[in-house]
Amino acid sequence: MTDTARETVRQKVLERHEADRARPVDPPTFDGGTEADRRRVLELHHAFLAANDALDSAALRKIWSSDPACRFFNSNGHTYYGIDDWGRIWDHYRTRIRALRPYWPGKVQIVIRGDMALIVGDPIARYFEWISTTEPVPPLFWWPYVRHTQVCVRENGEWKIIHAHFSMVGEGTRPDKRG
Repeated sequence: MTDTARETVRQKVLERHEADRARPVDPPTFDGGTEADRRRVLELHHAFLAANDALDSAALRKIWSSDPACRFFNSNGHTYYGIDDWGRIWDHYRTRIRALRPYWPGKVQIVIRGDMALIVGDPIARYFEWISTTEPVPPLFWWPYVRHTQVCVRENGEWKIIHAHFSMVGEGTRPDKRG
């Protein structure tokens, strides 16, 4: 990709960010849980997205379960098992990407049942720039919108994330909604 094309992609992402900032953000919706549980699970969600923007493994370790069976489905299409495996992909990306702006939270829904919580963000936006000059720009860097789900459980009285899944949001109208 030429420097001119790379700058075009960067500008489009920044334009999307400005448009998103102008859109109202719906307050999160909750189903179940105490007020304290709702507040803490929402905090985990935002802490996770902030750590993801910064590729901050230390911040992630504070909110992610230490259980090595926990899985992360990355938007690159691959699965990562446990926090150490996940840290390796962030180490890989740290020299290839940079966040241009903080994430846009989109519409967040939280369902809490006892010691388990489900978080859905649909859509959210992540505004990254692909800074590697030796590899092609992945699709996420052209179109920043994703769906995101997380599962949290209460471990020893403290909420921890045990699963996260990112997937791309399609552009345009759903196929079944087209005229």
